[in-house]
Amino acid sequence: NSLKNVINILIVYILFQFIFAVIAVQLFNGRFYFCTDESKSTQRECKGMYFVFEEGKTLPKAEQREWKPRCFHYDNVAAAMLTLFAVQTGEGWPQVLQNSMAATYVGMGPIQNFRIEMSIFYIVYFVVFPFFFVNIFVALIIITFQEQGEAELQDGEIDKNQKSCIDFTIQARPLERYMPNKRNSFKYKIWRIVVSTPFEYFIMMLIVFNTLLLMMKYRDAPPLLDDILQVMNLVFTSFFLIECILKLIAFGFKNFFKDPWNIFDFTTVIGSIVDALVLELVERNREIPPRQSPNGQIYLNGFDAS
Repeated sequence: NSLKNVINILIVYILFQFIFAVIAVQLFNGRFYFCTDESKSTQRECKGMYFVFEEGKTLPKAEQREWKPRCFHYDNVAAAMLTLFAVQTGEGWPQVLQNSMAATYVGMGPIQNFRIEMSIFYIVYFVVFPFFFVNIFVALIIITFQEQGEAELQDGEIDKNQKSCIDFTIQARPLERYMPNKRNSFKYKIWRIVVSTPFEYFIMMLIVFNTLLLMMKYRDAPPLLDDILQVMNLVFTSFFLIECILKLIAFGFKNFFKDPWNIFDFTTVIGSIVDALVLELVERNREIPPRQSPNGQIYLNGFDAS
């Protein structure tokens, strides 16, 4: 039953593949040729013999210059459809993209990045085929299975909504939320803080600022900026450490480590602290210059930002 719907989409798929193949032939027909002698850039010059120096041999070997196309090219519609199919699979397509951007004119060899705008053709192609059509194929199969399931339910004594209610009742689990027993205790007050909406917004704001801080790191940055980023990373690490301490007080060790996100945050904070201590120890010993020391703490804070 799924094949009936897939065949219709397959026809549309082949039609769009043909359209892109025709466009590719118009853009790259006869432009994917090159000379086996890289010193010659035109078909007119690609004649005669040239020397090839093979590894491990002292004497060169003379070979005939050849003007030949790439393995994947767009000289005709059939070859273009095959090339586009290879591009769609994602195997080796960057080489085809580079050859397309290096394509010059008919009778001339490639020049690197001669037509960078040709990459737009592949961007549109990837949006239409690997992203759009593949999702359509998957969606049609899923919809067909759902329709078959509904047809089977119609033969029974319950409908789709009743079955959904039964499945929800069987699979439903109560939500657990820890709360201290004594409302007048210090632990309860800390719990009220860490579960409050303003506290969550504050932590989210810290994560956003920390992400912006990570974006400010770049190569050959001035020493002053590196120092500022290092100090700011320590400040954010301190805030995240305080968050973990407050949650440990509010939930206790057992309830705190029940949540996988708390375990992730705790591991990230501990890793950031260890990394900061190691960097400080290395800089004090002057074994490597401070500017060349790895800034691993930034990457650990990046996990927290994610």
